[in-house]
Amino acid sequence: MAKNEKICIIGAGPAGMSCAYYLAEKGYLPTVFDKASRPGGMLMNAIPNFRLEKDVVEAEIEILREMGVEFKCGVEVGKDITIQQLREEGYQAFYVAVGLQQAAKLNIVGEDLTGVKSGLDFLREVNAGKLKKLTGDVVVIGGGNAAIDVARAALRLTKGSVNMYCLEKDEEMPTVPDEKNAGIADGVVINNSWAPKAILGE
Repeated sequence: MAKNEKICIIGAGPAGMSCAYYLAEKGYLPTVFDKASRPGGMLMNAIPNFRLEKDVVEAEIEILREMGVEFKCGVEVGKDITIQQLREEGYQAFYVAVGLQQAAKLNIVGEDLTGVKSGLDFLREVNAGKLKKLTGDVVVIGGGNAAIDVARAALRLTKGSVNMYCLEKDEEMPTVPDEKNAGIADGVVINNSWAPKAILGE
């Protein structure tokens, strides 16, 4: 039997969906709000298809719907609707699971030039189908798993080379070895112990 308390979950990524699952399992019927056009968070909107098949995530989301979870996408809480308005609609509890939506800045000259993108924005554009081709060589700054994802995705869009430059020595890179090795196998060139000073452009 469903419990009547209205619960609002803000964010339809892994944390929000996990919360929704456990609440639904206990008989609650939460509503999940997300500013993106589809639920799934970074799983759907940033992680490349070659790392995670989207139909797997979609199947999990469908299970949540069958359990009674409602998704309201394209709604940004705090902008399109306020917490107070949600309270007035009868929501009694809130779980905030907005994640890390902003990429870190390098704080160097030239990072605002055309053609320079944050890894997160790049992956979002690729996943949304907005970016389908790159021209020329690509440089990726960073040495973590996200940088590897960016580099591997870029390789699939350009006929040029893809070079990663990271501060760390090879054995100190924050990426897991399997991810790094997959990038190297794809053709990514990793340059260790390099720090960017500026990005030059016309």
